[in-house]
Amino acid sequence: MSFIFTPPPGHRLSPARKASFTSGDFACNLYWQSVSLYLLFFYTDVVGLSAATAGLIYMVASIFDGAIDPVMGAVADRTRTKQGRYRPYVLWGGVPLGLAFVLLYYKPPLEGVALVAWILVAHLIFRVAYTALSIPYTSLNARITDSSAERSTLAGFRMIFATLAGLTIASTTQPLAAHLGGGDTAWGYTLTAAVYATIATVIFPFVYLTTKEPPEDPGAAEPTMRMSQYWGAVRSNRAFWAVMAAICTAVICSTAVGKSVLYYFKYYLHDEAGGRIALSLNAASGLLIIPAWIFASKFISKRSAWFVCVLWGLVCLTAFAFMDVRSPPLMMAILLAMQISSLGAAMTFWSMLPDTVEYGEWKTGMRAESFIFGLGQFFLKVALGLGAGIFGWSLDLVGFHPNVEQTPETLAGLKAIMVVLPMAGLALGGLAMLMYPLKKGVHEDIVEQLAARRRVPPEAVAEVP
Repeated sequence: MSFIFTPPPGHRLSPARKASFTSGDFACNLYWQSVSLYLLFFYTDVVGLSAATAGLIYMVASIFDGAIDPVMGAVADRTRTKQGRYRPYVLWGGVPLGLAFVLLYYKPPLEGVALVAWILVAHLIFRVAYTALSIPYTSLNARITDSSAERSTLAGFRMIFATLAGLTIASTTQPLAAHLGGGDTAWGYTLTAAVYATIATVIFPFVYLTTKEPPEDPGAAEPTMRMSQYWGAVRSNRAFWAVMAAICTAVICSTAVGKSVLYYFKYYLHDEAGGRIALSLNAASGLLIIPAWIFASKFISKRSAWFVCVLWGLVCLTAFAFMDVRSPPLMMAILLAMQISSLGAAMTFWSMLPDTVEYGEWKTGMRAESFIFGLGQFFLKVALGLGAGIFGWSLDLVGFHPNVEQTPETLAGLKAIMVVLPMAGLALGGLAMLMYPLKKGVHEDIVEQLAARRRVPPEAVAEVP
């Protein structure tokens, strides 16, 4: 059985079309960057949860989020409307997501188990709303072009908008919370979340109106794939599994660096404002680093780019391990150097993932693009959840307590967390990428073979190689 996709006529997208589509990443990342950079800190230093409890809530919510991603992917794959498979979710999912985000940063007048339960439920509601919109949105990457080169550029555009969102979140969250809260920090975070949600909610209809999906092939089979067929479509997709193994091992361990920044500056360097500056500089650096990676990807394969990221990251972490960094500017410089590796890996991942769709179709004759994106985000979110959980437990293990002076042993433990975990993740991620089969030029050959196969009447195709 073959489920056929007809690619758009011509592979190239205009810069305006790329920008309008990828502006959705600014909206999505107002949410995602906030959750990544501030939510764990909000749980411990504003709500007052222990690091272990905060990490556990974050981990449970992330794993739950990941578990529903493939289901949402299958639902989106089977959706057929006049507006397309995925665009309606982008249009109608914005308002529920915005409301859920505000709820995520609301601290109710509760204590103990009741407070923990509220925080967990609010987090789960947000994850459902985010998944319902983000899976169809990211799946559009594989629909609007099948060119590997264009996807690299799209990934770059997406990362630039994500960087702008990260810069916005990093530089304005704490000042806005302090200003809007009027002395009540928790309420300030709630109102700040409302500001970000309003901005994001306005952007999604614009993405809907300016992004067009290619028409369905009238001769293609109806979307009747069962869940077992979806699994069959990805089971032998070696490209997909290599990418997921690489990104998940890297993310589980490297999460420690990103989530340590606010704690390191507040407790190690005694410069809490410096943490916000460091996060802002890291975000702003993407405006230079990402175009550089886009340019480099034109000359080296995506697989090679991954190995460069791994090597550079290991060098930076080794240097940090042997230095006693007590100066905020020096720590900012080290974080900026590490950002080169992090952004390169992220861009490479989002550029590789759409390519695995064609590899799977070439191997099995079935195209399950949204399911692949959903399954990919499942593993990614589980990895992020495990990373946050491990980080929270590690903080608890080294004796961390919020809003008090930390012992020298705790501070040494914090630095060890920031070095050992990311180094292990980078090394394992590099080993996993050795199994990635799409070396330079291979994907382009596969796309040509698929185009030739589609020109053959379905009844003439006896077997998919």
